[in-house]
Amino acid sequence: MGLRDESREIPRSDGSLMGRPLLDDGWGPERAARYARRRRSYATASPLQLDDNGLRAEVRMDFPRSTAGKGAARVDAARAIAATYGVRARSTSREPLTLTVHGAAEDVARFVDGLPRVIDHAEQLASWVARMYGDWIRRPGSAWFFGAMDEHGRRAHARDFRATAFRTIVAVLVGPEDAVLPEVDTDRPVWEQAEAFAGGVGQYGWLEIHEAYDPAEALQLLENAHEAPAARWTVADAHGEQLALFPEQLQPAAGPVVVIPCSGAKLPHKAPAGQLYTGTLHTRARKAAAALTANGGTVLVLSALHGFLPLTQVIEPYDHTWEDAGSITVDQLRAQALRLGLSDAEDVVLLTPSRYTSRAAAVWPDARTPLAHLGIGRQLGRLAALRESAEEYTTAA
Repeated sequence: MGLRDESREIPRSDGSLMGRPLLDDGWGPERAARYARRRRSYATASPLQLDDNGLRAEVRMDFPRSTAGKGAARVDAARAIAATYGVRARSTSREPLTLTVHGAAEDVARFVDGLPRVIDHAEQLASWVARMYGDWIRRPGSAWFFGAMDEHGRRAHARDFRATAFRTIVAVLVGPEDAVLPEVDTDRPVWEQAEAFAGGVGQYGWLEIHEAYDPAEALQLLENAHEAPAARWTVADAHGEQLALFPEQLQPAAGPVVVIPCSGAKLPHKAPAGQLYTGTLHTRARKAAAALTANGGTVLVLSALHGFLPLTQVIEPYDHTWEDAGSITVDQLRAQALRLGLSDAEDVVLLTPSRYTSRAAAVWPDARTPLAHLGIGRQLGRLAALRESAEEYTTAA
């Protein structure tokens, strides 16, 4: 069924129709409003950013922090749920409660609309298990265990039990309907078997979560999407005219994406980015990058002014550092990577010093960083080693 079909029914395997899951809005306007507010409390999303062809999209989703740790648990759940929608979701250590989601535009729209509904469903099921737990601990037979705890200990135990139940329920929902679950052990106290009881509840509440989106709302997300901003960033007057980069999407060669730094030393005239910069660290990094991409790949120069530059991009010499006004931002770098068709890159190597690495790593959190935590002398030595043995490099500790 296409995204533009606004029906709330989907076909069963036998050809009959069933209601699209999790679209029940609460039986009346007041409950519908509460349900909408609850969904919004789980995560907020930026407008979708589309590539030049409108076929792929990226979105940032923020998950509110919770004293009970639910924000982090929902981020983990979102990463697991993303796979069922055919999209990729990732976070960074600096922004653990923010996910960057990318994939086919329609899949991203479905995910953004469906995720809060699935999380709400999992939360309701987890609350059901928590109520069972509350009933158990009030029974006389539990006094030997809980009577020895103070109030803080009892609350911590209940919180951990519910958190385990939520994780288990999400794991069940993203798996097959007939998944084998752990059985309840009658020889163990029930409050030690969160996985078994939550697994059963999750299976009872199992549904096709990849269909848990409203087609009309997902379509609205696409209609409100923004094209990724052209790489024509604000440049101070001293730098001359703004530079329009990447009129067409780069067609990356198979292989790693290797990012190298620019340098202050430059030729006195305009030239391709692969030739303009003449600083020692840049030239050594460029040679190492050539070795890493000898069998295919893409090399980009990261400029504090222009962002990601293909080696063939012709630019004028300029004088600009990360401390100067108008430096490229992380959001602009993400948009550039999307326009270049590289935001999904799985093998990225950052041959860059710290200020460059921190920004590029925000675009590719899983990138390899062979120069991390090394002084300039050791960075040059590592680059020489990479050039000689490119296939053996490891990420610096």
